[in-house]
Amino acid sequence: MKNKYFSILLIVVGVVSLSYIFLEKEKTTEIVPVEEVPVVLTQTYTLDDVKAHKTIDDCWQVINEIVYDFTPYIESADHPGGKAMAKDCGTDSTFRYENDPKHSEYAEYLLPEYAIGKLVVNE
Repeated sequence: MKNKYFSILLIVVGVVSLSYIFLEKEKTTEIVPVEEVPVVLTQTYTLDDVKAHKTIDDCWQVINEIVYDFTPYIESADHPGGKAMAKDCGTDSTFRYENDPKHSEYAEYLLPEYAIGKLVVNE
């Protein structure tokens, strides 16, 4: 009788251990390093151009003098802050991007995907 209980106990301990190993593995989002390929932006826009795209359905922003079309990103619901970034549509959001909150390396990694041109100053 003791052997039967001991066998059941070993099976339970084994199942619990395997469950822990498979379910509690450290989950990480790893950014796979890629060769840095410079993004060549030939299109130029003024801040007035950017201001014309100020809605959640048509959202352009400037960050560090690069113009981004974040419309697909907002629509994807992938932004950790939800649609919070929509309040900066049509603006130069450099300060907010760099400080409120400080964005991750992953955010930096995503930026080139949405770059559409360079900001030029109205003359």
